[in-house]
Amino acid sequence: MAKKGGVQQLQAEINTDEEFEKFLERDGLLVMDIFTDWCGPCTGMVSSLKKIKLELGGDNLQLAVCKSDDIEALKRFRNNSEPTWLFASHGKIVNLMYGTNVPKLINMITEELDIELKCRAGEVERKYYELHELTPEEQEREDAKRAIEENAERIEKEAAIKKRRDYIIHVFDEIMTNIPDMGITLFMPHVHKDVYKKLNENAEKHDLHFKEKRLVHLNPKMLEVLHFDCENPIEDDVFEHIFYKDVQAYVWKLQEDVSRTPEDVIADFVQFLTEPSEVLDADGNVEKVIPPLIEPLEMHYNQNDGTWKPLIKNPPKKGGKGAKPTPELAAATTSSASMSSSKETFDEESCPKMFVPGVWSPTNRRATAALFYLLFRHLTDHFLPPDPVPEPPHICIVFDAYKKRDVFEVAEKYKRDVMSYGYFTTGDPKTAELIAKTTERYVRLKPNVNDKLILKCSKATSHAMLALTAVGPCYISQNAVEGQEECALLFPPNYNNIEEDVEIEADTKKKHKKKRRGKKSDTSVNTADSGTSSTPTADGQGDGGEPGTVGEGSNGEEGETTSSSTNSPEKTADDGEEAKA
Repeated sequence: MAKKGGVQQLQAEINTDEEFEKFLERDGLLVMDIFTDWCGPCTGMVSSLKKIKLELGGDNLQLAVCKSDDIEALKRFRNNSEPTWLFASHGKIVNLMYGTNVPKLINMITEELDIELKCRAGEVERKYYELHELTPEEQEREDAKRAIEENAERIEKEAAIKKRRDYIIHVFDEIMTNIPDMGITLFMPHVHKDVYKKLNENAEKHDLHFKEKRLVHLNPKMLEVLHFDCENPIEDDVFEHIFYKDVQAYVWKLQEDVSRTPEDVIADFVQFLTEPSEVLDADGNVEKVIPPLIEPLEMHYNQNDGTWKPLIKNPPKKGGKGAKPTPELAAATTSSASMSSSKETFDEESCPKMFVPGVWSPTNRRATAALFYLLFRHLTDHFLPPDPVPEPPHICIVFDAYKKRDVFEVAEKYKRDVMSYGYFTTGDPKTAELIAKTTERYVRLKPNVNDKLILKCSKATSHAMLALTAVGPCYISQNAVEGQEECALLFPPNYNNIEEDVEIEADTKKKHKKKRRGKKSDTSVNTADSGTSSTPTADGQGDGGEPGTVGEGSNGEEGETTSSSTNSPEKTADDGEEAKA
């Protein structure tokens, strides 16, 4: 008891903000061992601290153990499992040390104690840090941690971009192979919806058959795919103007025996639609010029209100005074009237201009494939499966198998983030062999002290990872890229469908054989059979104690036993044997 009392006098116990503030008011050099509730103070250093206090410090050295869980000023140390030593003087921090290096700690206490005495004598000045301010070593660690995180994010981002690009290339190659004789044109919002009649009349003359059309709305998310390896991309300003507006998309099919590519044939067709044509007389002179069927829309930027205004040209009069204006003319007149009635004026000659083409079509096959993928996905159903649902970024977390109860206690709270789990022979993904997918199965196989419990954990949020880290894992993937590679080795695509019934069925057959032998040797077989059938369940009582809903919630397949089976393990065993029978 004397020794225990000595330790209490040597180091003050600080558990609250009030006790912490009061301790900081003490004179001399204050050395605090910062710990958390789940990782206690460093008891191995007590003898060394006692020695230096008696030999050097005396009343000039004050020692304490501080529980950071309930002290607001020390909250940044709560998730740190490494021993932390905080040095303070005059209510402020003067230094900090991590780890259990006894010589280093003793030297630092000696140096800081010497500086403290010299400061009192006015011989030197020292640097003080506020309680919320990071010390140089903390800042260095924080910078290194941030650099690691940024590097991991960069690696993950580059890997995601490469994976996405590889998939798009694969999809486009499939479309190019299976739809070699079709192309697509886009008619912009200012083109009237009745243009189809004129198009169909002239398409046959240009070796094209109309296949189908639909009204589409382009949006910014489509840019990545639409401009993927496109040789004639739509200008950004034009794209922004047509976002979420009605765009007519047409699919054209080449006529038989046409050897040219759809892009070349459609390019000639687009040129016919958008350029004026000349009518020659008998002498070869231009008799008249027929305006194009589809014209671009000229837009002027109004700097007064930051918007683009269409330039309305006065169309030639047709049909005399009583003729009714066309829908296009009516719309243009309304727009022109609204512009002229506006008090805001702008210089049409010097203002920025934009030309929205009436029709656009890609000039290369891969860009055409992008349009099929985005706008006419149903035409690819017979050769292209639906897009796979991407897995969230994830990592591999390895624990000693004997920690399974603590691990599942935490994992139960984050079932959506635990994507898969299993028991393996080692923690090395390259050499690990699967032992069991469930705790129930694992405990039947005589657990080994070297066995590992490995979790595939989503990085969608950091809450699950932080909580699991507090349990004390053996290994955590450095980033999501390494995590994906490691989890691919441990949890293949069909992992959740792998059945573990082979050995279970063999065990069940052995039990039935024992029952049959018992029936032959004993006429009072009911009691004996009842005792025999309950024996395996009693042996597996430890399984029932393991939380079971994690496996079902995360894997979607067989997992830990459910709460109902946990409460009545005998019933689970009997039902399982009857099912096998």
